[in-house]
Amino acid sequence: MIGERWRIERHREVSSTSDLAKEAPPWTVVVAERQTRGRGRLGRTWHSPTGGLWLSAVLPPPVPAQAMVALAVARALSAACGLPVRYEPPNDLTLLGRKLGGVLVEAVFSKGDPIKVVVGVGINVNNPARAFPPPLSGRAIALVDVLGAPQDLKVVTRAVLAGIEAAHKEAVCHKWR
Repeated sequence: MIGERWRIERHREVSSTSDLAKEAPPWTVVVAERQTRGRGRLGRTWHSPTGGLWLSAVLPPPVPAQAMVALAVARALSAACGLPVRYEPPNDLTLLGRKLGGVLVEAVFSKGDPIKVVVGVGINVNNPARAFPPPLSGRAIALVDVLGAPQDLKVVTRAVLAGIEAAHKEAVCHKWR
């Protein structure tokens, strides 16, 4: 069953779930209601208010490709929500042509070798796009915007973890081919 191996740490507010996750052992998930200094690709600021899903999952090596993880998360979200969530390179999750979220994969190294992988995922769930500051409000979308009602964050979390686990399994299998 998905999620049985994960140890979940829940926080009201953190600077960045990925910063905390880098200090955690594999199979830990750091989830926050809000991030004050969330970040995306190339160190870009990630707006992460209350209502969204902000998490970082720690995996053991091998390091899955960011595209592999983002595609697996998009597929899992589509299946869970019944919506056409898409992966758009390099790391965006989109819905109806607007940005629903993103995936950031970072490896932690020791002596030149990866010792763990931190997968950061941000999904706009119950934080409506109209509440985002301009120009984000015109480019963002949230599940609540499309489904018309608040969504259970635990259900969305399970879908995201299922996607992350699928990508990790694929990376492990690929390593042994």
